[in-house]
Amino acid sequence: MKKILITGGAGFFGSHLAIKAIELGYETIVVDILNSETTDSTEKEQNLKILKKKSQELKNFKFYKSDIRNRKEISGVIIKEDPNFIIHCASLVMDRLSMLIPHDFIETNVHGSQNVIDSLKNANSLEHIVFVSSRSAIGEKGSADAFIRETDLFRPINPYGATKAAAESLFYCNFFNTNIPLSITRMQPMYGPRCRHDMFVWRVLNSIITGEKIEKYGDGEAVRDWLYIDDAVEAIFKILLSPRDFRTFNIGTGVKTSTNQIIEICEEISESKANIENVSAVSGDAYFAGISDCSFIEKELNWKFRTDIRTGIEITYQFMKNKKI
Repeated sequence: MKKILITGGAGFFGSHLAIKAIELGYETIVVDILNSETTDSTEKEQNLKILKKKSQELKNFKFYKSDIRNRKEISGVIIKEDPNFIIHCASLVMDRLSMLIPHDFIETNVHGSQNVIDSLKNANSLEHIVFVSSRSAIGEKGSADAFIRETDLFRPINPYGATKAAAESLFYCNFFNTNIPLSITRMQPMYGPRCRHDMFVWRVLNSIITGEKIEKYGDGEAVRDWLYIDDAVEAIFKILLSPRDFRTFNIGTGVKTSTNQIIEICEEISESKANIENVSAVSGDAYFAGISDCSFIEKELNWKFRTDIRTGIEITYQFMKNKKI
């Protein structure tokens, strides 16, 4: 059994990746500190229970509660496990929060990533590294219809995006000096079952289900390219299992959806109203976040998103409603 090590593997995206790895029969190692930045740590513990249950038959899952900011700890895990593949997901991710505590983001996303890189010299079996980056490394675009392309320059507008850009560069340095295949994936915002609680889709649906008040920033015409979680996972594994030197991939849908449209779709599906308070836009929050030009990954790996925004939100709503019941 080949080994896949996933940092941040108890979180939203990481746990979905881990489930896929377990299902494919890989020995799956998750490293996570179980913080509560976007989702309470108790929900991450529930994700771990799902992973353990999923792996009962093959017994192909291990978990290390470890912090990537601790070089000795992460190095010890990598020495012990000697993985064939690494997917580095662990990071602080709330772009608005990064405006308030930039040093925390630098410590985790930059120093923590370098700790992972330093530890890789002990991974003798390593075949491919996938670094999960973000569209935030590119920054803001000039119009609602503007595309983000892999060749765009870094122009982050918040410390979160800046730390992702820095980490991309650090991983490239490692590739240049080791020739271990590296893929960088610039993710668009993701949603789906077990979604991060700071994501707007989750917040609107939760407001509909619970009646809790949520804030809508600005006029609601800011746009995002929303990516359903299953499509994101499929893209990562197509990339992971086709190592080839160094590549950067955009992963998204290429379809723009405004904040107001998200609210409208959620309310139509649920046949209920969200409890929304209109507030001013906040600093560090992209208005035109850019939509993803995915022509490269489609050409290279024949990947294209399958789940339209309405279908994805309907699945997410049913999951959240059933969980609440």
